[in-house]
Amino acid sequence: MPKIFITTLTTIYHEPSFGTAIKLKPTSAIIIIGYVTNKCKSFWINLGCESTGNIAFYLNPRLDRGYVVRNSFIKGRWGREENCSSTQFNFQRQTYFHIIIFCGPKEFQISIDGEHFCSFNYRIPLELITHFDFDGDIEDVRSRVTELCIYPDPKIIKHYRNIQLTDEKPLLDDLNVPANIKICPNFIPGATIFIKGRLKLLPNLFSVNLQQSQLIYPPPDIALHFNPRFCYENRPPCVVINTFIDGSWGHEERNVNKLPWCPGRDFLLTFRCEDDGFLIWLDDKLISEFQHRMDPSIIDTLHITGDYIIHQISMAFYD
Repeated sequence: MPKIFITTLTTIYHEPSFGTAIKLKPTSAIIIIGYVTNKCKSFWINLGCESTGNIAFYLNPRLDRGYVVRNSFIKGRWGREENCSSTQFNFQRQTYFHIIIFCGPKEFQISIDGEHFCSFNYRIPLELITHFDFDGDIEDVRSRVTELCIYPDPKIIKHYRNIQLTDEKPLLDDLNVPANIKICPNFIPGATIFIKGRLKLLPNLFSVNLQQSQLIYPPPDIALHFNPRFCYENRPPCVVINTFIDGSWGHEERNVNKLPWCPGRDFLLTFRCEDDGFLIWLDDKLISEFQHRMDPSIIDTLHITGDYIIHQISMAFYD
């Protein structure tokens, strides 16, 4: 019978029944398949550091509560718990699960049953992770470590929900954030995107990217990164606009004037591509202009993240 420890965060951790030695680096991927028993309340997967007892990554699906906890255990203490995700909770009793933990440049990317689920920033360097453990109400567990050149790899992982934006009709359904939306056809001067939505109460930030590709790794080029920050690193509220090209962020353009958003109220964001740059409106007010730093025709994806609730997205082309 494994020992049970109850931490100050009320997280229950069972001492693993065994460990598998692993050596990880960026592009490594751990593939785990197992069976959830009919009485399962939860189980957990740990990526640990043998010499220190630290846990670099703790993944804990809780079937009795319907969410998945992610955390780390460093120097005898649990870190900040994360439990939000981009997709619904899919674990079910008496079924098999398929988990992939992909090691990106700065964070783990996790997919569950062939669909990207969440990310988790590294809190311990990858090279310090020495073993993989699991425990809980699961059986017939098999695992292996491999390498992936891209993530999500369409051969084994589905992309985000397969949503396409065209100028034929607006998108009204399945617009959970984060949203990764294919733009058809590609962006050209005259293309305009309308996003109706609402800020969550007490927002930290949200971002809208017009980018090339739906991949997470390698990081896609971003022709326009629009990022209102309301409560971020104890800095004054501002709007950050930038590009991400060949793996590097460009020079930030910041607007530190009072942000005209009201949490909890609906608003319309409009992004229009002109010959020389982007024009951005909030409702009927022009709030930003941003000159092109790359050819906008590379844009084929709209990516939205953060404290934002989307009601509708539409697109039109103007001369």
